[in-house]
Amino acid sequence: MDETDRILLGLLQQNASIPRAELARASGLSPAGVHKRLHKLHLEGYIRRTVGILDRAKLGLDLLCFLKLTFKNNLDASNLPALRRAVEGLPEVLECYTLTGSDDALLKVAVRDHVALRDFLRRFSESQQVVGRVETCIVLEEFKEGTALPL
Repeated sequence: MDETDRILLGLLQQNASIPRAELARASGLSPAGVHKRLHKLHLEGYIRRTVGILDRAKLGLDLLCFLKLTFKNNLDASNLPALRRAVEGLPEVLECYTLTGSDDALLKVAVRDHVALRDFLRRFSESQQVVGRVETCIVLEEFKEGTALPL
């Protein structure tokens, strides 16, 4: 990866629908050169996928929460596959991470309101048997949100 690739990736992180002609001007490449570079970056896995980022509030998903999970038996090898299966079936789960420290996993969840959160927590509880404790943290205000990686 060179500086031209970094320029292209940086621009795409800001706006994935930026026209190729604009990418060409910014990078000093021809549109065909941009196409070849982007194709190579896709093939090499630098660009995993291209998505549209939607506005949660406009879609009525006003409640953003983080759920801190603790496994019943944190050394049980079946915990991770069971958690993975459970969250794959729950569209409210935006992100899921396993952690070091006092919590075993962290979920980022978007729902409409507190009733939807209650219903989600019930479905999550019924979808798995490995989590012993859930602490729900409701986001009051977002100061920074993003998907761009530092290049």
